[in-house]
Amino acid sequence: MPADRQTEPIPAPAMAASNPMRLLIDFGQGDPLTLRLKLPLGPVSVGDLLWAVFAVADAIHKRTALDLAAMGKTIGCGPGCSRCCHQLVPVSDHEAAHLAGLVRAMPEPLRRRVISRFALATNTLDQAGLITPLTGHFSTGASDAAAFRDLARRYWRLGIPCPFLEKDCCLVHPNRPMACRQYLVTSPPELCAALHTPEQNHELVLHPVDAGGALAAFSGEGLRHSRVLPLTFSLLAERAIRSEPALTLPAPVMLGRFLTLMTDCFTRRDPPLPGSDISMRD
Repeated sequence: MPADRQTEPIPAPAMAASNPMRLLIDFGQGDPLTLRLKLPLGPVSVGDLLWAVFAVADAIHKRTALDLAAMGKTIGCGPGCSRCCHQLVPVSDHEAAHLAGLVRAMPEPLRRRVISRFALATNTLDQAGLITPLTGHFSTGASDAAAFRDLARRYWRLGIPCPFLEKDCCLVHPNRPMACRQYLVTSPPELCAALHTPEQNHELVLHPVDAGGALAAFSGEGLRHSRVLPLTFSLLAERAIRSEPALTLPAPVMLGRFLTLMTDCFTRRDPPLPGSDISMRD
């Protein structure tokens, strides 16, 4: 995904921190990947812990890139290429609320520009008759793969840029959602111009763990029905999402439950890369 430095990464919640917790990520070959996170001692919500969840996802994806390099493949994505930023991007409700908060915190006139792009995207979808199909599909957890592919094709044809895309750079790159973190190709970037067409011929990277799927299905304490929506609906959905009471747990407990859910339910059983195993240690 194209990067910019308009926003800073999500900070850890402002509260007393524990000793660094060590996450061991073992992909079944080579040395395990170690990640140290200084988690807060007090209770947090999933939104408060997104920075840690993103750090785990980034560590997993870094190892994926290393494994690909060992196979003679390199990631083709980089600054200046924004083809993927015109796709239908699914985000969890946790991420949608966070992205909406980022927009509200932006300085003027940047905030006005971004809000206008969200409004333009919604208006374009409405004129194309896609609001109702998208709402219906995502309200059921977006589990119908064939229906998602059809909606993704129709969305792609409209040429809607992500509202956070400005001058081919992502305004919120350090805080980008899981779908953007996970989406990588090893084929030449120019092939991505044919996405969602019969001429499509790009090589999409499959990570051994679907961290984005796990986040959408994570209630804060365990598994729930997946809650996802298009990124372009984030501002519209913020009030409804924030109206629900946020479950809180001690940060190490919540992160531990997320990792358990991710590895138990969202590890690919036959990935092109070795499977993974993740554990937490003090």
